[in-house]
Amino acid sequence: MLLAAAGWLWMPSSSMVKAEDCEELVGTEKVWWDGAELKPGQIGRLTVMAPTELWLSNKAVKTLPSGAVYRVYALGGGYFGVGRGYGIKNDARVRYETPSREKLAAALCVQQAKANMADVTMNGVAIGDSRAKVEAMYGTAKRKTKNAYGLYWEAYDQGGYKNFLMVSYDRDRVAAMYTNQPIVQTKKGTGIGTAKTVVEARYGRPLAFIQKKDAVYDIQNDEYGTYLVNGRYVTFFYDRYNNNRVDGVLVVNRALEDEKPGFYGTTTEELRTAYEYQIFDLANAARRLHGLPALAWDAKAAAAAREHSEDMAVHHYFSHTNLQGLSPFDRLKRHGIAYRVAGENIAYGQYEAIFVHEAWMHSLGHRQNLLYPDFTRLGVGVAFNSFHQPYYSQEFYAP
Repeated sequence: MLLAAAGWLWMPSSSMVKAEDCEELVGTEKVWWDGAELKPGQIGRLTVMAPTELWLSNKAVKTLPSGAVYRVYALGGGYFGVGRGYGIKNDARVRYETPSREKLAAALCVQQAKANMADVTMNGVAIGDSRAKVEAMYGTAKRKTKNAYGLYWEAYDQGGYKNFLMVSYDRDRVAAMYTNQPIVQTKKGTGIGTAKTVVEARYGRPLAFIQKKDAVYDIQNDEYGTYLVNGRYVTFFYDRYNNNRVDGVLVVNRALEDEKPGFYGTTTEELRTAYEYQIFDLANAARRLHGLPALAWDAKAAAAAREHSEDMAVHHYFSHTNLQGLSPFDRLKRHGIAYRVAGENIAYGQYEAIFVHEAWMHSLGHRQNLLYPDFTRLGVGVAFNSFHQPYYSQEFYAP
């Protein structure tokens, strides 16, 4: 389209572009117009038809040759703005063209998506990034297990749980991610090790609840704070044993969380097994961070842990000692485990593996078990009660 008249050109604003208008552009990194990228803020292009001047602050600074092409970012006052304060006169020596409104709107969608994706990164990975980008950095996932969102957590590390990262993909794009490693960067300058007071000063008060359809879920907790940031739920977990500093960050697309059934998701046998292995990996990632060797998975200990979780879920109690009076150590022996030292963590009600791990890390006795240097083996067992609430058990020992 050719324009010769001076004046201001129509441009789409963020209020004119709805989220659903951008859905088909998810994953798009650039918008192309006649073989060239349509840059953020660009409204058209200018071709020099006859030599003309480039202006800056009412002074001609350069003569432009015929055939030169420039992106245009503003139009008014008899000049085309071509960026960085430079202008070119709007006269017969130049030809001006604009992309379609659809192209301009698409460019705005991509621009908004890029801005949103940069709110939080983990080792350079952001919501919306491709699986290919993650795997170029980490290789293929070490483990893939179901999550409460109906997708999968894929666990990555760069050797021995270094830079541990959990990623959930939707159509091969990052839709959720978690880490407890010092690889978090945010626009507001927060990350692992940031004090809770600083997070709240920069983000404000955390959400008190999340509403899903007709239900409202209270999420107030001193041990973490959740914020809605540009369409993502961002949760900062705080370590009370390190002056309430951030020790984990979870980011989830709002649509993913809002579509999750209820508070716990759909509980299945696959999800139960998934939580067990997620808790195992989270424990080892925490040990790595504290300079401790990883624990080995122990099938017998896992069987003992699952048996105890099932017993608590079915019989509606919560205790290290079961209704037959058996202690954790009695139950380990009953499963044929001879140990030199042993310990147990239990919990219930936390709505997924990440939250129960963080809860244990923020409780002194549980934390001591997770970080006990003499333990070498770990088994994890999970069960759900009739209300879909999970019960969790960890059995640690060294032979």
